[in-house]
Amino acid sequence: MSLSACGDEGDNGLSGTSDGGAGGSGATVGVGGAGSVSSSGPGSSVSGTGAGPSSSATSGTGGTTDEPYDHCVHGYKPHPSDSSPTMKDGPAEYYPPGNTDPNIVDTTVQPEVLEWMYDNAWQAAHVEWHAIRACNIPGGRGLSKVDICRFTQLIPEDQNCQTAGDGYQFLVFHRHMIQALKQLWPNHSEQFTGFTKFPTKAEDVPPQWRSAWRDWDQSVLEAGRIGDEIDKPENLARFPDEGTLGFWLQCNVGQRLRGATNMPWVGLHFVLHAKWARPGNTKHGVNNTDANIDNYMFWKLHGWIDNVWEKYRRAKGLMPDDRKLKDDLIAQCREMDTEIRIIKENLNPDEVVNPNEPLPVESGFFHERVRPIFENNTNLCSGCHAETGANARLTLGGHVSSKRIVDGLVNKPSLGGGQFKLVVPGDPDRSWLYLKAAGLAETAGCMETATAQCISGVMPPSMTGPTVSPQELQILRQWIQDGAKGPN
Repeated sequence: MSLSACGDEGDNGLSGTSDGGAGGSGATVGVGGAGSVSSSGPGSSVSGTGAGPSSSATSGTGGTTDEPYDHCVHGYKPHPSDSSPTMKDGPAEYYPPGNTDPNIVDTTVQPEVLEWMYDNAWQAAHVEWHAIRACNIPGGRGLSKVDICRFTQLIPEDQNCQTAGDGYQFLVFHRHMIQALKQLWPNHSEQFTGFTKFPTKAEDVPPQWRSAWRDWDQSVLEAGRIGDEIDKPENLARFPDEGTLGFWLQCNVGQRLRGATNMPWVGLHFVLHAKWARPGNTKHGVNNTDANIDNYMFWKLHGWIDNVWEKYRRAKGLMPDDRKLKDDLIAQCREMDTEIRIIKENLNPDEVVNPNEPLPVESGFFHERVRPIFENNTNLCSGCHAETGANARLTLGGHVSSKRIVDGLVNKPSLGGGQFKLVVPGDPDRSWLYLKAAGLAETAGCMETATAQCISGVMPPSMTGPTVSPQELQILRQWIQDGAKGPN
């Protein structure tokens, strides 16, 4: 039961382009030629064109949907291009403008994937995920394109390469991205599958990179071997927990984890990135921090890191379906979605709620009887009116306290109800919330004002009348009649 049909009282949905280097580049990806991406690599595919609508950051589907779908909990549905016969596997090729030298060609994921990632601001959100983990580090505040450090409620205590907690979050976040892309393109999961072993020779990498191969030095080879053999007892003993392993896999040469002992040489993540940097660091380069997730080799190296972590977990008796890991993956997904909304909606800090902040324990009539009406699967009010990006700036559910919902309703003006307020304590028949839900708004005598239109259709939008049941309407009416009290 939304008060606006996901936009009929003011368009407050996701809109605009992403900030920084993520603005619309995917739409210009071509086929062949200088400055373009062309399909390349082994194998035919049974997957898509990317011509259909891309999913929004919150829909979890490859196209549009009439119902909200929580991809953080249920996973993404396959993108339409996944079933197209024209999508390919392997790397696509990118030539910098004016340069078609096969020895300098860069490699990206396929154009359909690039387009989706740009449409959904993934490149920019990846930047902000890392940037917010440098807010409390000297010199770290310049990394963000949206001044993400203003959002103090989102800044994690664990900052980049300062703690084992950050090492663990690094592993979980990148696994979230890998899993999401494999869900979107299950027939083309090769795009996001890491090296099966640490690459030690030219034959271990795609043909485009073989002419540039240079042998590793001994410290890198030894670290790679430890990663490949992480499940050996002597290697497991080096890493007492997943966070310590994550620090080792993530952090730069010369960084040290306070309190860690017996840790091998640190720097694998950075030398793997540097291994596939082209001169000039192209628009889709693996070391272009604005867009490095475009690069095919990004997923090969991060997939290898993920493989090492999974082998470690198995050796420690931890399973992929462990509840803690599932919850942590959901938390990282929610954080990324919040960063996407900040980018696409140009949000201010007071418009953003930390999606992983524990909600207060609440009780009372509104919390126990009224709020479930807004959030159930029949009325779906919170599908349009959640905690951020809410249509008509009206929140009716989501990761938000019941107190905040009530505070946003009682004696507050409606954007689409003329002279009516959303909820008038003691008077349901003068409360736009009740009138819209009951299908009575059209005959309520709404008069347009300087600040509000009269949009009198029933909510949620329907040609057959209210979806809110008579019993639910009575509960809503009783709450208003009794004074529209907040939760305990």
